[in-house]
Parts: sequence; C-alpha cells; structure tokens
Amino acid sequence: NNKDEIEEREQRLSVHAIAGTRVVILGLNLKRKDDESDSSPSTTLSAMLSGLTVAEDANGADRAATESSLPEKNGQPPSHDMLVGFAIDRRDISSGKSTSLNFDGRPIQKFHYGDYTVEPGHQYEYSVRRMIKAPSRSRYSFFSRPKYVAVGSPLVVTVTTEDPSTSKHGVYFNRGAAGSQAYAEKFGEFRKWHRVNKYGTPHWTSTINPLTIPDPAKKKEACTWLSRGLEEALLEFISQAKDSSWQLRVTAYEFTHKEVIHAFAAAVERGVDVKIIHHVKGSHRPKTRYNDVVKDKDGKVVKEWVPDKTTSDTQRAIDAVGFQSLDHARIWHHDTFIERHTSSIMHNKFIILLRDGKPVQVWTGSTNFTESAFYGQSNVGHIVRDEGIAQQYLTYWNKLALDPPGRSKRHSGSSHDEEDAVPMDEINEQLQPDPAGAQPHDSITVFFSPRKTSDLLDWYADRMGDATDSVHFTAAFGVSQPLAHVLNHDGKPSPSHEVGVRRSPRIARRIKTDDKLLRYILLDSQPSEHSSEKSRASAEKKGRGNDYCDYFDFKKLNSNRIAYGAVLSGRKEGVEDVAPSSERSEALTGLSTFVDFVHTKFMVIDALTDNPTIITGSANFSIASTEQNDENMLVIQGDTAVADAYFTEFMRLFDHFYSRDKRNESLGKGSKSPRPRAWIDVVEDDSWMKPYFDPSNQLFRERVLLS
Repeated sequence: NNKDEIEEREQRLSVHAIAGTRVVILGLNLKRKDDESDSSPSTTLSAMLSGLTVAEDANGADRAATESSLPEKNGQPPSHDMLVGFAIDRRDISSGKSTSLNFDGRPIQKFHYGDYTVEPGHQYEYSVRRMIKAPSRSRYSFFSRPKYVAVGSPLVVTVTTEDPSTSKHGVYFNRGAAGSQAYAEKFGEFRKWHRVNKYGTPHWTSTINPLTIPDPAKKKEACTWLSRGLEEALLEFISQAKDSSWQLRVTAYEFTHKEVIHAFAAAVERGVDVKIIHHVKGSHRPKTRYNDVVKDKDGKVVKEWVPDKTTSDTQRAIDAVGFQSLDHARIWHHDTFIERHTSSIMHNKFIILLRDGKPVQVWTGSTNFTESAFYGQSNVGHIVRDEGIAQQYLTYWNKLALDPPGRSKRHSGSSHDEEDAVPMDEINEQLQPDPAGAQPHDSITVFFSPRKTSDLLDWYADRMGDATDSVHFTAAFGVSQPLAHVLNHDGKPSPSHEVGVRRSPRIARRIKTDDKLLRYILLDSQPSEHSSEKSRASAEKKGRGNDYCDYFDFKKLNSNRIAYGAVLSGRKEGVEDVAPSSERSEALTGLSTFVDFVHTKFMVIDALTDNPTIITGSANFSIASTEQNDENMLVIQGDTAVADAYFTEFMRLFDHFYSRDKRNESLGKGSKSPRPRAWIDVVEDDSWMKPYFDPSNQLFRERVLLS
C-alpha cells in the first residue's frame, strides 16, 4: 500500500484513508465476520449489526456479544448497546499532539469523515473506535459521565500528507468556504449588514470583508485563513526569479490583486525580465460630453472606444504601482505588458518560470489574480515542475504574444502568407491535435484553446462516460450539453472493462458489479427553472428540443450526487425582508461580484483506481471555452498523488455545500423535508445507518466507493 493510503481492518470494522495535501478522508465500513464481500446488496443492516453490539461483564471489561445473548426489553436488545457512531482521534507523529475529532464528544454518524485541519508533508495516526450510548450503571457513571463512550480496540491507520513544495506537481486550494460557521465565529465581529435588492426581491445580507478589517493583525489572520496557502504559494513561485538570469512569462485575465502585482513589480526591480499578456477588450460607444451625445460637423455621432470592466480595472491596478527608480517605472509601463485584443476572452492565468531562457516550471489553474480569487470563491493553483511541459506553455505564449486572431475565417478559402497571421485555433491544433481515446498511463497532456471545433469538449464527455468507479466534477457556469448527456444516463460498467484498483482488493470486486458508479457534481449556484425553460424553448426552436437536457433532467438519476454553493439560510423562505437574528450566521466576504462559491474547473475520473484521470485548468468545459477563448487545460493520466489532492479537496467542498443545501431545503417554504442529521442531536437508534446499507440509496454507493 502507498504510504499515504493505508488500510487496516478488524473483523467487522475497516478504515480506508486517502491523504491529500491539507485534507485526509477516512472511509469507514462495517461487515459481518463471515462476509467477504463488502458491497453485496444482501449485506443487510440487521446482518451488519449482528455481533456489533457491546456489553460489559461484571468486571467492567468490554466484550463483544451477539444481540441474542443480551437481555431484551420488549423484544429489543438494550438501547445503550446500540452502535451510535464512531470515535476518531488523530495524533501528529512529529509533535506527539493528540486531538479528538468528535465535536463535543458526540459520535460521528456517517461512514466517511473529512479531516480538514492537517498540514502538508506531515505524518498522522488515526485511531477509530465504535461508540455506544453510555450504560446507566458502569464505570463511566462515577464522575462527570459522558453520554457516549468509545468501546473496543482502536483501529489505527497512519498516513503522510502530500508536500506540494517538493513534488513534480504542487496543488494548492484556497479555503473556498468563506461562508462558513468557522469564518463567522473567527471574524464575525467585523460583519457589515446591507439591504440589497437582488432580482427585484429586497432582503438583508451581511459580509465579512477581510480587506476592511481595521486591525492589521486580524486582517492578516483573516486573509491567511481564507487563502489557505494559495496566495502564499503563488508569491513564492514568483519570488523564485531572483535576478537578471531569470524570466517570467505571464498571462492574466483579471489582474488587480495588489500583492501579486507588487510581486511582479519587485521582480522587475530585481532585474527579472517580466512579460505579461493581459486581456484587453471593449466596444465603440457614442461619445458624450456634459450628458450630451457628441456629433461631428456633418451631424454624425462620434464614437469612442470604451474598455470593458476587466480591462479598465487591470489598467488602473497597473498604473497604481510606483517605483523608486525611473528606469524601472519605464520598464514596467513600456516593456512589461502586452495587450491581447483579438480573442473572444483572454481567459488564461498561467506563469512560466525560465532561467537563462530555459523554461523550468509553470503555474496554472483557475486562479485569477484578484482578491476574490484568493479570499472568496474556491480556486486551485497547480504547479508543474517539468521542463517539457513548461516548454509547451512557452511555445504557446510566444504565439499568443503576437496577438493573432483567435478564430479562422470559416469558408473564406483564404490562405495565410505569414506565420504571424495564422489564427490561434490553427496554431493550437498544430501544437496539440485533438486526441483519440484515453491518454497513456503516467502522462501529462496540455491542450490550448481556441480550437476549430468543439471536438475536445466531446472528448472530455467521452472520458466522463468511460468512468467505471467515480466522477468528481466542478462546473462554475453550468453543465454543457455534451457533459449533460453523459450525466443523464446511469453508468453501467462493462464486465469486460478491467480497472486496476489500488488501496484494496475489495474495490476490485465491487467495480465488476453494476450500478456502483457514483458521479459528484459541484455547481456554483442552484440552477434556475426559468432559465432552464428558456434554454429548452430555444433548443426546440432550433429543432433540437429532443436532444436538450440539463440539471433538471440528470438530477433525477441515482448515480448523480449534486451540490451547489450556499450559506446557511437561517430563515424560512418568503421572509426576505427580515434579517437573520443570529450574529453568528454565515456570511461571504463580499469580494466576488459574479461567482460567489465555486470557480474551479476540474474533473477527476476514477479517482480511487490506479489509473485516474485529472483534467484541470482555466476552461469551463463549455463551447465558448473550447472554440472562442484563450484557455489552457492539463490532462494528467495515472498520477495517484495528484488524484488524491484533487479528490480530497473536492470532497471537502462538496460535503460543506451539500449539508447546507439540504438544511436550506428543509427550511424552504412548504418544505416537508426533515432537518438534515448534521444539524440536529445524535440519533440513538439505527436509522442513521439505514441509508448506508440500502442499495437504492446514494449513501450505499458512497460507503462502498470509499471503503
């Protein structure tokens, strides 16, 4: 087994640990003594509980007993012997510090647990025990008796988290969960209330903006907590360029974050050769003066070029930088920046690090150079320390710097006499043609956009459709039609399709069965039925109505587990003009104006196998990002460490938002849904376990997937 994914098991309890950089996921499972199959639908809850209750002998020692050997009351075994959850303790091996992961001593009542407080490059030991309700007469009764107690020998697993600063791939996620109870508890004293009128409905909202915190120490603490190493990693990447022997080649869509801009300015002052291609777009509008439209002598309206907001914000940030040396100021303003006009959107955000003209590393991902990217919405920065990959990015950057047109002139029949006139879609397909089939194991492939067709998007959909185990997919701007069609069909692995599975031979047996595929989809916001109806009507007008599908179609499938960004509502729907009473209610930073929650663009396919596929970068898996925008995507095949980093971070964000979605649904107008178990007291019967052992329930699939 890998050092970061070790499995230990008792007769009836097993633990499977998956370690990323700052997250460890523990998959728990129970089975009968004589049951070798962990996923058989015949493994009922009652069978799993047989032999799992714990009684005490006369000397107070724990002993296992079958249900039939325990005294009954009304035909039922004693309630205090019922398994009510798990106790999990963590020990940092280097420091020896031990921590209980059970909040307020309560049992963990689910079959996977995410530890989000680990540090990169550390070794941890986890101890897992079963918990029962404390017996009324026992050795636990003498002093301050706990309500629940851990029993039995602990099951121990040891893991080592990934160190992104030393490996070939360095993967960094920010917090991406600013709207959390933890953030409100830490920094709620700096909350500001606002009455807003969004979509015609007035309501109260609050923000906790870290940049407006008056206390410098608290401001830094809040920014550090939200960035969670992402901003620090980017600044460290830039700082590697020490002197004039280094070069930085950059692309930037949004470019307003002061710390990042100052880092590039400081590099210029160190003598580093810095070149930054940035998005410049706008439109010609009627010129006005004193609120009157300006006309020429012939009476025609005079038009002027007006930059879009992204362009104007970037220019203001560039102009705001000052230098002690006039020479450095001239270099910054005249020799550093290259405008990209001719694409639909210059949506890249990558940095190439070169030494003596030789590319050595590249930084890429979803992170724009803005405050909201680091301190608000979820984002990822991905370093590839590979000279060959860095060279591919440099070749692309050099073409992009010439500002060629993004798209070919379709059906024009024109030829290009000079290489500089070749449009980017042709250049990109020359650099990396559209693939056919899955990529080779242990490979990294780079794809650049725009492209001539959307075939690459179809290829992404094909890879999703090939999944035999799991899909973990983030979609900031909705789900495009090729991917929606895949999600609208329950995946059933072909019996002939073998996948090598690491961690446990039990998963190999499970993959050969049908109906075990589980696809996780994380959206930025809950889709609108009104928007769906408009899109469907538009498709019908174009004669494509029968082929159209979206969230409202594929959400019905049991193989799709879906969450979307949200904060805890704190009030019933329909009471919009009343502020929540709790000052600890969750609040965003207020830094994001368009995407509040999920801005990542990645997909992990069959994450827990020995040949996972990771697709990540700047593109939103859309037609526009494939055919029109300047974009870049990495396809990483077979790297289990990278898969673990993305998988664990995905599960952290998914669990955070899913629990809020369900609770908010239960508080919605006319809702008959019970409050989710995560937000109420401990359940002291076996009902909390039933979904995990019901083959028709998604939690059954999840337990099997993670076990």
